[in-house]
Amino acid sequence: MAAVEIDGPIIEQTSNLDLPEQVIHKILSFLPGEDAIRASATSKQWRLAWISSPVFSFNEGSVPFKNLDFFDYVDASLALWRDRCDSRVNMERLSLTADFSSDESYSRLNQVIAAATSRNVKVIELRNLNFDELFWIDFDSGLWLILLACNSLDNLSFKCFQFYIANPLSAISSSLKKLKLSCNFIDEGSLKNLLLCFPWLEDLEFGFCYGFDELRVSCPSLRSLKVTLSEDLAQKVVIDAANLQYLSYTRTFRPPGTISFSNCKSLTTLHIDRAVFTTVCTIDKYISQIPLLENLVLDGCEMPGIIHISHSNLRSLKFRRCWRLKKAEIDMPNLRSFRYYGGAIFHISTFKYCSGFLEAKLKLYTGSLDCTEWFWFIRLRNFLESFSNCKVLTLDCHLEGFTEKLRDNYFLPDPLYELKHLEITNLSLPIDDYSSFVDAMVGLFPFVETLSLKTSSAAIFIKFDESGSFSVKSQVSINTSNTEHDQTFQSIKASVDKIVEFLCIKCRRSNTNVFAASNTRNRTLSAARPRESCEEKIAQIS
Repeated sequence: MAAVEIDGPIIEQTSNLDLPEQVIHKILSFLPGEDAIRASATSKQWRLAWISSPVFSFNEGSVPFKNLDFFDYVDASLALWRDRCDSRVNMERLSLTADFSSDESYSRLNQVIAAATSRNVKVIELRNLNFDELFWIDFDSGLWLILLACNSLDNLSFKCFQFYIANPLSAISSSLKKLKLSCNFIDEGSLKNLLLCFPWLEDLEFGFCYGFDELRVSCPSLRSLKVTLSEDLAQKVVIDAANLQYLSYTRTFRPPGTISFSNCKSLTTLHIDRAVFTTVCTIDKYISQIPLLENLVLDGCEMPGIIHISHSNLRSLKFRRCWRLKKAEIDMPNLRSFRYYGGAIFHISTFKYCSGFLEAKLKLYTGSLDCTEWFWFIRLRNFLESFSNCKVLTLDCHLEGFTEKLRDNYFLPDPLYELKHLEITNLSLPIDDYSSFVDAMVGLFPFVETLSLKTSSAAIFIKFDESGSFSVKSQVSINTSNTEHDQTFQSIKASVDKIVEFLCIKCRRSNTNVFAASNTRNRTLSAARPRESCEEKIAQIS
């Protein structure tokens, strides 16, 4: 990169000794426990700030103390903090990662949690390091009673534990708003009884848990729910939450599962990843139960070749990796954002959206050279016609190759005037071959404002303005050697020269702003002159 000089006032460097204690506390809160200890050794002020910090993170796996010695270290740290701080100072967060497999460690865990709740802790994060022997949490024990009795507790997280709650508990938590369960064993009945303990729960994250055949989540106060499942667990997920506003459902592996909603009329954002929709109107049936829905994301879902989606309130729709999709009927009069990422160009028989306000971004992938033959561009042009009344239309194509017919304008389909931004990526095509297809791209999309041509080692960016002038920039990938940089630089220079020459000729033929185009060509050629070193060449051409 070229050196940049900025004129301005000289600012004196402030050492860490001059930072206020509250700022140091904030910095320490983002650090793991062992890094916070190292930071505290830099000065006396930082050590005092570390002692008084209301955020604690203890990880048995990153310190030399093990088993009971680790809990001695935790107790000593908390005792030092209590002696240093006024009793009115509350604890913000306690994060504890340890091996809880022994009875002694369970007893010491109770003591640590009791010490934290006595100082009105807000966040507790517990993680078990023993993956082979998950620690059972006995809900009739002192630990659970301590947690439920803490009125300041707002956020609670468990990872790698086992839960078993045979009957509903009499005690409830009046303060907990967020619960995160990760990699835990919990059956259907235990999950139901667990949620009954938190009547004011608003945010639930349920990730990679197991022990159930069917996942049912029922919580009237819930506002945000994130479910992540793996393998073949819980093929059916049922959600019942009257106040739910955000729902994310993700399956990390095949096979896909099914999801259904009951009493989720307040939902505004729905993200579904790898679900199964069996019929044409299955999606329509689901979202018809959600009248306030504004944002819908369908990612990697298994659906029939033809789908129908209709919703009067939806404003944002995103399809991603829905490979079997061939035909769609979309009726969304208030739609303002449309995203499609996939390999197939599907047919849109009906597309109703907010005319003049829709911003559409399409990212297409092809798997072989045959897919990018001349007829593919015919289908592409017909596909883009559905977006003829958009406010902004952006196209990003990842292609395997280009047919030779594109070099001849007589074979091009009718131009599409609505496309504003075009990006073409071909990792195997040399950058200097791109100059042969600029004529075709400009002819097919005559009103394009930005055109990006990318390969694995280089990229060329062309920007057009309303007056008819243009600018050309380029860059070389940093993951290449100096010799490859030199070779790629020469290829870019030759390609840029050809592109500039063609665009200047086109401007003169159109009799639009010849002087601006000529000046742009001169500036680009001047910037592309080779220098003595590769770094100077890249800095100049960029």
